[in-house]
Amino acid sequence: MDGRPSRISTWLRRAPTRYEPRTLIARGGMAEVWKAEAVFETGERHSVAIKRVLPQLAREKLYRSMFEDEARLGMLLRHPNIVRVYDARDIGGTFIMVMELVEGTSLKGLLDRAHARRAPMPAAAALLVARELARALAYAHEACAPDGRMLGIIHRDVSPHNLLLGKDGSVKLTDFGLADASVHQTQLGSGLMGGKLGYLAPEMIEQKPVTPSVDVFAIGIVLWEMLAGRRLFQEADDAATVQAVARCVVPAPSSLHRKIPAAVDGVVARVLARAPESRPHSARLLVEELDQTIRAIDPKVSPRDVALLVNLHLATEPKAQATNTLDAALFAQELEAFVQAGHDGAAPLDPNLFGRG
Repeated sequence: MDGRPSRISTWLRRAPTRYEPRTLIARGGMAEVWKAEAVFETGERHSVAIKRVLPQLAREKLYRSMFEDEARLGMLLRHPNIVRVYDARDIGGTFIMVMELVEGTSLKGLLDRAHARRAPMPAAAALLVARELARALAYAHEACAPDGRMLGIIHRDVSPHNLLLGKDGSVKLTDFGLADASVHQTQLGSGLMGGKLGYLAPEMIEQKPVTPSVDVFAIGIVLWEMLAGRRLFQEADDAATVQAVARCVVPAPSSLHRKIPAAVDGVVARVLARAPESRPHSARLLVEELDQTIRAIDPKVSPRDVALLVNLHLATEPKAQATNTLDAALFAQELEAFVQAGHDGAAPLDPNLFGRG
């Protein structure tokens, strides 16, 4: 835990009187995410993000179990580089998770437009984003349950899609829905690789045992793509992408953009080594290596540099379509039931359950 009280402790002491959905932020194949406001008896308001599992998936036992695992794990994790999960419940078959809202964009949103122009991110800013991501994973890999047992977390789905960049320059990892953890109730099976194909480590393609090194490798892919201004392993179809991951041919970023220092090439080469034992042995060690490289090439880089990129991106982003008012009204009804469940004795998913056998 990072030891900061204020808003989190306030939230845990008092339940909102209602949630007011504002904007549909994103909708994918498994869930949708809304920006909403939590309103308290005092009239105080806090902006939150609310994730809702799509109804057709909420009926399936596997997805219900995965959602509960993700929610419990999210409520345990306390780190400034990980999106905070406040609460989660099943209300009449509707699965809802209340989370910290990051005002900004995903790294994917930023890179999609940059890659369309083959434009790299400034090297120092890219290294800073990678360092903050490594900090999140170092914490997750080392996290313990309330009784002191190692949680054994491996994210398995590290990608620009799941890295949020705030207008303030904050960098936050989200979506532990495919994570491995020793306390999970859901067993996904050894045949399920998980994650997005273009961000998998070669050992996952070969279905070898998964270790935290797969997350370290994914940090390397994200860093390479920020520096190179294009995708690393993504090809025209899934089969070709899998083959590219298996070959693991990684051009030096400086071969694509001359301004990238040789020291950065060295870091990228080590993180993206095909053999796990040749990579930094932990995300914690990678944080230290990235710190050293940042100090060597631009010690003045800061979250303000990331904030500048995010705000420039948002200023030129096409205006989002208006949210369907009917969708918002229906969701508001579901959220009313969600709040009432909190007042009638129905308990949210309890992080302390992790400490029980």
